[in-house]
Amino acid sequence: MANEPIVQPLLLELLRDDLSHHVASALINVDGQLRAFPIFKTAVHGLKITKYVYLDNTTQGQIQSASLINGEGNTLVHKPVSITKTETGLLIAFEFELQLKVEVGM
Repeated sequence: MANEPIVQPLLLELLRDDLSHHVASALINVDGQLRAFPIFKTAVHGLKITKYVYLDNTTQGQIQSASLINGEGNTLVHKPVSITKTETGLLIAFEFELQLKVEVGM
C-alpha cells in the first residue's frame, strides 16, 4: 500500500473532462476586432487536451491574439500571437496537460 498512488486515474480523468467542458468557444483578435469562433475540434490523449480553433479562408488580416472563453464569456486562456492571415486556412491549437500534486500530512 505504501507505493499505491494517492490520486487515482479516475480523478485525473474527471478533472481533465471538467476542464475540457468549461471551454465553450474562442475569441480571435483580427485587425484589432474581436471575433467569435467555435471550437473546431477537441483531441484527448491521456491527460492532454488540445482545443483547436479553425479560421477558414474568409478570415484575413493580422491575428493579434486568441482566447478561449467559457459559456459566460469569461476568458480562460489568452494567447498573444502575431500572424498575418491570408486566404489560406489557419488552425490554432491550445494544449493542456493535467498534472496534480497531492500532499498528505500525518
